[in-house]
Amino acid sequence: MKIVVYLLVVSGLIYYVMTHHSPFQTEATDPYFVEIRLDIKESDVQLVGVGKMFSLEDCQARAALVWMDTLKHMGQVRVSSNCKKDLPKKYLKLFDNKKSSASYVAFDRGEGGERDARFLFYGIPSSYVYKECETLTKKAKEKYSGDIYCIQGTVG
Repeated sequence: MKIVVYLLVVSGLIYYVMTHHSPFQTEATDPYFVEIRLDIKESDVQLVGVGKMFSLEDCQARAALVWMDTLKHMGQVRVSSNCKKDLPKKYLKLFDNKKSSASYVAFDRGEGGERDARFLFYGIPSSYVYKECETLTKKAKEKYSGDIYCIQGTVG
């Protein structure tokens, strides 16, 4: 049951990341990728988020917004994030919706401040994450105009 609670909190985090953006930039001028890692200390659950940002400034601003208020409600969480010009191939293939060992939620950019993003769940069987996909995406779809869907992982 704790895992479901964590997943619901994570869906709130996903919503927060996808709806906060640099208000001045509307297209990619110098694309960067943000990589965000969350380790939930009370379990073996890890969330890795990667997103395509419009520029280094857009990437840094968006990454900073995630940590302001959202994570203080999650308890003991170790967080790291960084902005990179290039992503490792294992994450880059996710933007082509290729299977991974872990299940992930895909966000395809819609309007305005939305960005393409992928959120992978480690430490939870892929079949369980995929089964809970509707719960994970339902709230986010209320505020996100782009497509949101799950890709089932190959482990578990």
